[in-house]
Amino acid sequence: MALKVLTKNTTKSMKCNLEWNSEYGFEVKDRWDNTFVVNLGNQTCTCRSWMLRGIPCCHVIAALHFRKLEPITYVAHWYRKETYLKVYSHYIQPVTNMKMWPQSSNPSVIPPVIKTLLGRPRKCKRKEKNENKTGKLSKRGVEMTCSLCHAKGHNKRGCHLNNQANTGR
Repeated sequence: MALKVLTKNTTKSMKCNLEWNSEYGFEVKDRWDNTFVVNLGNQTCTCRSWMLRGIPCCHVIAALHFRKLEPITYVAHWYRKETYLKVYSHYIQPVTNMKMWPQSSNPSVIPPVIKTLLGRPRKCKRKEKNENKTGKLSKRGVEMTCSLCHAKGHNKRGCHLNNQANTGR
């Protein structure tokens, strides 16, 4: 995982502009014109990514390439294989059952009191898949049936029986 991040940061470092500041200090501008201060002696960068992750950020890698140093040597020790093997070299003892745990003299944690808010409570209505914003179900794909002649394909407004009754008035 650390090597993936390191190679990704290496490609980003190619787009950085570097200005030498002191023996171990550099000012690095990225492609968005943000300026970061890198100190290789203290192993710090003002973006704080190197301190948090333990993997050199693109600003640090640009400074390391300027000094002709290898970035892999500046990766934190906890990403190394030796550290991993040393951590898991001991047996992990199983945890005892909850019934065997010692009883605490501290008071038990009680949930907070629920306060009812003023006003009418909101409805917890869930919309269906084919329900629109107004809350009505869509009629797409439903065939109309006339209530006068009971034929499919039209409704009461478009029925020929209703048109004959309107013309007789």
